[in-house]
Amino acid sequence: MSDTPVVVDEAIRRLLADLHPLRTAPTPLTDALGRVLGEDLHAPFPLPQWTNAAMDGYAVRGEEIRGASPVQPITLTVIGEIAAGAVATHRIGSGEAMRIFTGGRVPEGADSVIRQEDSDRGAERVTITSERDVGRNVRMVGSDVEAGALVLTRATRIGPGEISLLSALTLTDPPLHRQPRVAILSSGDEVARPGEIDAVRAGARLADSNSPTLAALVTLAGGVPIILGPIRDDPVALAAAVRGTGEVDLILTVGGVSVGDHDHVPAVMDSLGAEVLFRRVRLRPGGPTTAARLPDGRLWIGLPGNPVSAMVTFTLFAHPVIRHLAGEVPPVPRPCMARLGTAVARHATLELFVRVSAQPLSPDGVLVVEPTGGVGSARMTTMRGARYLVRIPPGPGRAEAGTLLEATPFP
Repeated sequence: MSDTPVVVDEAIRRLLADLHPLRTAPTPLTDALGRVLGEDLHAPFPLPQWTNAAMDGYAVRGEEIRGASPVQPITLTVIGEIAAGAVATHRIGSGEAMRIFTGGRVPEGADSVIRQEDSDRGAERVTITSERDVGRNVRMVGSDVEAGALVLTRATRIGPGEISLLSALTLTDPPLHRQPRVAILSSGDEVARPGEIDAVRAGARLADSNSPTLAALVTLAGGVPIILGPIRDDPVALAAAVRGTGEVDLILTVGGVSVGDHDHVPAVMDSLGAEVLFRRVRLRPGGPTTAARLPDGRLWIGLPGNPVSAMVTFTLFAHPVIRHLAGEVPPVPRPCMARLGTAVARHATLELFVRVSAQPLSPDGVLVVEPTGGVGSARMTTMRGARYLVRIPPGPGRAEAGTLLEATPFP
């Protein structure tokens, strides 16, 4: 594989090529949130399962209360009461009504439920004062979902609404893709180990902010983070750490991907027989991002050590890999279009991914975004409050205020 830097879209294409979703297994709905469905699901029965009342009132034959008004009320004989889920024992005949409550089964012969507000709520005889509910307030069997209907398609990401529907249909153990297990290995002799807070506060070490940040990003992406670092700036230690990742589905290392004397990721990838997918990407921040496929088929993405670069490149490259392993198709979200609120200087040859906050919509209804700070990778505060990454193509001059650009959710 050439060391020539690749553009962002090509890097993503190479990462996803030959990558397959993880296996599926029946999963309780209590563990389903954020997981991805492995096959189409059909309704085993209709919703509603029976024709029922949409509100409290009286089940009647609609033709018999036409013309009802406060000045010309219509009185019917009440022959029974139907609670939610109860079944009527009589058919509604001429001049009859049944008291019914929301969810109650509409009795045979009735085609309307008159809301109780349009009645005197009589127990034995009821007076109806409006015809507005003729043919209304009746939920027909199967009007929401017909028996056998396709209710969720393969690759659907399960949210609260999907859980509600599956639960109502007793599909309580749907086949969901396994959550990807993601190893996180931060590196650097300068990075504090657990228990070295005093050294950080004394200025002798740097806090390992990358590990908890990436763990949070992995969780948001639907993966299971496994923090295994930090490790020393030593190729032997790095190789041993990668070999010791165990049964994970993706390896993320942070740091060691540039061209310095202590940047060992490319050499260790080679020593482990990995197929290098790319060594640099034509973007800022995060140009040194590196990726390879290990002999056992697992992907290893080497993110830059700078926390801003690590977070941006995770969003662009690791997030779609995790989503694809989790079963989502396509795994790369379609960006929205946003209008730049402030001019930003372009880079002559690199795409810029600028952290931006969301502002009120422009008069034409397009999202307006404002940079949260400079485009450089040393400003951690630019990640605070950032909601999108705006993609600025390379070229001369500036992307002027008002320019329409692609915006990717961040994180």
